[in-house]
Amino acid sequence: MVFIWTMLVLGAVVPSCGNTHRYDSRLMAADSLIHDHADSALAILEALSPSDLATEGDRAYHDLLLTQARYKAYIPATSDSDINHALGYYRAHPKEKEKLTRANIYKGAVMEELGHPDSALLYFKTAETTADPDDYYNLGYSKMRIASLYKNEHSQDSAAIIRLKEAIYYFEALKDTNYLISCYGDLGAICGLTYPDSTEQYLVRAIQLAQQYKPSKQYTYISKLAGFYYFHKNDYLSAKELAMYVLRNGKEFCKESQFYTYAALAYAKLGRIDSAKQVFQMMPPPVDPVDSMGRYDAMTEIAQAEKSGINDTFTTEQSYEIATQILKSSKETELGKAEVEFNLIQESKDNVITHKKNKNLMNSLIFVFLLLLLLLWIVYRLQHSLANYRKEITSTKQELTSQLEMLKQQLNEKNDVNISQLVGYRMSALNELFQSIRVKTRDESKVKHIVPLSSLFKTMNERHEILNLKLSDSFWERIKLSVDGEFNGIATFVEKNYPQLSDSDLKLFNLLCANISPQIIKLCMNYTSAVTVSNYKNRLIKKKIGIDAKFEEFIQMYMENRLQESIKSSHKIPC
Repeated sequence: MVFIWTMLVLGAVVPSCGNTHRYDSRLMAADSLIHDHADSALAILEALSPSDLATEGDRAYHDLLLTQARYKAYIPATSDSDINHALGYYRAHPKEKEKLTRANIYKGAVMEELGHPDSALLYFKTAETTADPDDYYNLGYSKMRIASLYKNEHSQDSAAIIRLKEAIYYFEALKDTNYLISCYGDLGAICGLTYPDSTEQYLVRAIQLAQQYKPSKQYTYISKLAGFYYFHKNDYLSAKELAMYVLRNGKEFCKESQFYTYAALAYAKLGRIDSAKQVFQMMPPPVDPVDSMGRYDAMTEIAQAEKSGINDTFTTEQSYEIATQILKSSKETELGKAEVEFNLIQESKDNVITHKKNKNLMNSLIFVFLLLLLLLWIVYRLQHSLANYRKEITSTKQELTSQLEMLKQQLNEKNDVNISQLVGYRMSALNELFQSIRVKTRDESKVKHIVPLSSLFKTMNERHEILNLKLSDSFWERIKLSVDGEFNGIATFVEKNYPQLSDSDLKLFNLLCANISPQIIKLCMNYTSAVTVSNYKNRLIKKKIGIDAKFEEFIQMYMENRLQESIKSSHKIPC
C-alpha cells in the first residue's frame, strides 16, 4: 500500500519530460554514426526514400541527417531544399530543440557553401539562441562557425576571438579534441599581431592535442608557428626547423603551402643560400595572392643574401614593417577591448551557471523534504488506522467471548429441551464466527498504538481478510433455526411473505432477531461501520417491508398474530 501511494505521489508531482516521438530506428542508427563515420551514415540515409518513412517527423529527421552527412562527407551542396523542409518542420515543433538547433546550423553551412556568408551567419546566430544551455556540442560548433565567418568574411577579429573562446569552453567540457584543435589553432592565427605570447600558447596547445589525438592535423599549426617565429620573434632557426619538419614529414597533410616560404626565408636569413634556393625550387605553383607574395618575399630575401637587389629588398622590408605597424596599431585597441569584453561575458556566464546550479539543488532538496514529509504522513495515517482496527478486533473478540459465556450459562440453566436446542444453535453459530476471526487475526497480549513497519503489510492483509469475511451456509442456517424457534417461525414467515427482501436483508433480519450486537453484525455482513447496522435496521421494516413500525414493534405485531391476519385479509377475494 505504501509503495502504491509513493508511485501515485511521484506520478502526480514529478512532471513528465522528454520527447515522446519515437523515430525510425534506421534514422537513429545513422545519427549515431554521423560524427565519426559520415560515409556509413550517408549510405544508410541514401538507401531510404520518403515512402519508407511512416511520419512527417521521420521525413524531416531524414532530410536533416542527409544534409549533415553530405556536409561531413565533403560533398558540396547544390541546393537547400532538404534542409529547408527539415527546418520548416522543426520551427513548427519547437519542443524538438536539439534538432531545431541542428537544422539552423546546417542551413547556415549550406548557405555558406552556396556563396551567401551573411545569410549563413544569421542562421548560425539563430542556432545559438535555440540551443539548450546544456547542449554544449551545438553551442560550441555554432560559435566556432560564427568565428570563422567573422574572421574570413568580415575581418572582425575581436568578435571571432570571443566566439572561439566560448567554443573552447564548451568543447573542453565535452573533451572534443577534434574541434579543440581547430579552435586553438584559429585563436593562435588571429592573436598573432597583438598578443604574441597568447599566439604561441594557443598554437602549441593545438599542436600538442593534434600530436596526441589527430597526428595528421599537427602540420598546419606547426607551419603557422614557423611563420610566427619568423615574422614576430625573429627566431629564424626555430622557424627553419619547424618549416623543414613539415616539409619532410607532413607536406601532404598541411592545408597551406606557406611552410616552403618560411623555410626558404629562414635559410636565407641564416646565410645558407644553397639550402634556401633548394627549398625555393621545391615550391609548388602559387594558388592565391598570399602564395604569390610569399614566393616574392623568398626571392627578395635570397637576392639580398647574395648581395644583389638590395634596393628592392629594402623596399619590401620597409613596406612589410610599415604594414605590420599599421595593422598592429589599428587592431591593438580592438583586440584589447575584445579580451576585456570576453572576460566580462565569461564571468557573467559562470555566475549564471553557478546560480542556476544552486537554485536547482535547493529545489531538489525542497522536493525531497516535502516528499519525505508526505510519506511520513501516509505511514502515520496507516499506522493510526490499523491500530484502531486492532483495538476494534480485540473488542469484538471480547464481546463474542462474553456472548458465548452467557449462552453457555443459559444452556446450563434451561431444562427445556427445545430451548436448549435453540440456545445450542445460536451458540454454535457464534462459536464458528469467533473461530473465523481468531484464525484470521494475530493474538496480541497488548494492542500497540503504533504498528511497527515490519508488520505493516501483514496487518493490512489481515484487515482485508476480516473485511471480506465469508461465513458458511450452516452458520446462517443455525441463526435462522434459533430465530424461528424463539419467535414462532418469524424468519420463515418473513422469507415467505415478503419476496421483495434480498438474501442480504433476510440475513440482517435474522441477526437482529438473534440479538447479535451491531459490532458483530458489522463483521458478519461486511459493513464498514457499526452505524451502518443501525441505519439498515431502521430502513428494513419501513422501506423494505412497507410497515410503519419500528423493528421491535414489528416483532411484537408478529407475536400477536396481527401480521398473519393482515396477510390473510390482503389475499381475500372481494365480493
